[in-house]
Amino acid sequence: MAKKYYVIWQGRETGIFTDWDTCKKHIDKFAGARYKSYKTREEAETAFQGSSFAAIKKKAKATPKKFSGKGLKTYTAAEIDSLKAHTKIFTDGGCEPNPGKAGSGVAVYREGKISELWFGLFNPQGTNNTAELSALHQALLMAEIEIEKKNSVAIFCDSKYSIQCVTQWAVGWEKKGWKKQDGEIKNLEIIQTMYALYTKLKKSVKVLHVNGHVGVEGNELADRMSIHAIDTKEEAFASYKLPRSLKKVLAMRTG
Repeated sequence: MAKKYYVIWQGRETGIFTDWDTCKKHIDKFAGARYKSYKTREEAETAFQGSSFAAIKKKAKATPKKFSGKGLKTYTAAEIDSLKAHTKIFTDGGCEPNPGKAGSGVAVYREGKISELWFGLFNPQGTNNTAELSALHQALLMAEIEIEKKNSVAIFCDSKYSIQCVTQWAVGWEKKGWKKQDGEIKNLEIIQTMYALYTKLKKSVKVLHVNGHVGVEGNELADRMSIHAIDTKEEAFASYKLPRSLKKVLAMRTG
C-alpha cells in the first residue's frame, strides 16, 4: 500500500501525520475536525500552510464555529524571526507508534543563532502528548535560568495540547481540585509541575505555538532531536554536540 500523509488543520493535534491510526485519534469525535490525505509530503506541507484548507472549508456542509478568542495564534517563520527575544527555545516530542517509544527534543537559539541542541527522556511506553509535555517542561526549566540571567525568553511549541494544558486549562483544573467534569486529567503529575513553574515565570516568558514540519528551522531541529532520543533510547536529557553545519542534523530521520 502506498504511503500517505495526513494533514490535520483542526483536531486535538494539528500537523502532518504519516499513519491513519494517529490521524484518527486526533480527529475522531472532534467537533469541526478538518483533515485530508496526500500522496507526497511536499503536497501535505503545501496544503498544511493553507492553500487547500480554504477550499475544504467552502465544501464543508456545517458552518464552522466562530473563533472564541481562547484559541492559540500560530506564529509563522517570519513572525518568529521578527519577535524580539534574546533566547528562543523550540520544543518537540515524538512517539513511534503512538502510544509507544517516545522521546523529546529541544533547540535553543540565542541572539538569533543556534546555541544548543538537547535530546532524551526516552520512554518505552510513552505517548506523543507525554513527549511533548516533557519537552516543554525542559524548555520552561531552561527559561527559568535565562530569566535569572535577565535574558528575554520565548518558547515555541508545536503541540497546542501541551501549551493549553499549562497556560489555559490548568487554571480551571486547579480551582476544581485538579478534576474535570468529563473524566480524568491525563498526565496530571507533569502538568501540575509545569503549571507551578509556568505560574512563577509567566510574566517573563512567552509560550507560543508554531506549526510542525513547515520549514521553521528551530522546530525542525527539535523534531530531529526527539527522534534521535528514540533511536538512542537516551533516558536522560542530554546535550547534542553541534556540528559545523546544521545540514547534518536536518538530514536525520524525522518524526
